Amino acid sequence: MGIDINNQGLYLNDAIKKILEEIDTLIVNNAILHKEEINLDEALGKVSMEEILSEEDIPGYRSSVMDGYALGESTIGNKWKVVGESFPGKPFYDLLKKGEAVTISTGSFVPDNCFSVIPQEQVSLEFLNGNEYIVKKETSSNNSWIREINDQVFKGEILIKKGVKITPGILSKLASCGIKTIKVSKFSKLGLLITGDELIKSGSARKKGEIWESNSILIKSIAKNLGFEINEIHIEKDNYQSIKNSLRNISEVNDVVISVGGISVGKKDFLKDIINEIGEIKFWKLFLKPGKPFAFGLINKKIPYFGLPGNPVSAAITFIQLVRPALQKLEGITNIEFPLRFKVKLNSDLKRRKGRPELLRGKLIVNEEGELIADISEEQSSSKISSISNSDLLIEIPSEIDFCQKGNLLWAQLLKNNFL
Repeated sequence: MGIDINNQGLYLNDAIKKILEEIDTLIVNNAILHKEEINLDEALGKVSMEEILSEEDIPGYRSSVMDGYALGESTIGNKWKVVGESFPGKPFYDLLKKGEAVTISTGSFVPDNCFSVIPQEQVSLEFLNGNEYIVKKETSSNNSWIREINDQVFKGEILIKKGVKITPGILSKLASCGIKTIKVSKFSKLGLLITGDELIKSGSARKKGEIWESNSILIKSIAKNLGFEINEIHIEKDNYQSIKNSLRNISEVNDVVISVGGISVGKKDFLKDIINEIGEIKFWKLFLKPGKPFAFGLINKKIPYFGLPGNPVSAAITFIQLVRPALQKLEGITNIEFPLRFKVKLNSDLKRRKGRPELLRGKLIVNEEGELIADISEEQSSSKISSISNSDLLIEIPSEIDFCQKGNLLWAQLLKNNFL
């Protein structure tokens, strides 16, 4: 496991790997993935717990690509008599005789013995003895303009795999294949604990040394934007027994426990000891800035526990980097989604002290040449949420770097709108 030589904690990628391995073990040993069958209109954002195959070809009939005419066998002079219409919901089922055609619109049923549709702009019209005829123009193409019966989906095609998050496009495809219900995983219930003697309710009268508590709404909002719901929130003073009681209560009715604050090395940072009393800390501390005071463990051997730092930026970043992939795994997602990474050019020189790898906050700029530019935010304090709420990027700074010249390329992670 990647621990730095000064034993300052796990590197980020190793921490993610450790968490996902532990959750895999939980899933196997405790069968903690549960499923339910629901209607499609309730399934958006949930995770499929089954593989669904199409039972038939879709649309199941040949259809026209263009507005025009479906043609029977041709006659001398490339002239056809129009004998009917084929429109959506009103197909023309009869077989056409030699020299006959039907008016047809896009997507409509093509009669069984028609092997070509001609667009309306490639014909001229003639009227003779009260009948309408079409005559093919010399400039017309030889394209058949017919979609086959399995143009959308073929029989036996996989419509959705197990472990896939359901999107609007997937829902549309399932509905178009006649699927009414789907088996999905039940969402994990998340319990949140906030600790700190200095915390008071937002909007209440504030004394010196007190701060309005905001981490609960921060984490709840990030979770919601990512598709997860916080089931309950406890806010406790820095009291060992009160915190212990809250953790026990939360773990009895939730599948995951998250705490913010109280996980560092201060006199009143009790959470590490409490978790080891009612469960087990699997690892403590990250070799990362911001986010060093982070813990992962299990309560009662089966409830995943995430201890986030108390500083808002550190809490937000560790939730996105570490808690989010774990929650996806607990949903049954097969391919975990991580923030999109790409290289950006620095907009200015970067100076810093060597040490921990760092995730700097910045804005994404696209210049006139189409280059991706990172404008590093001047404010990088982990206590100021504005340093991340006004940012598009987390710029990855390796531990060995103390200077980067303007124009140099670095990896960055995109903070999509749904993160914050």
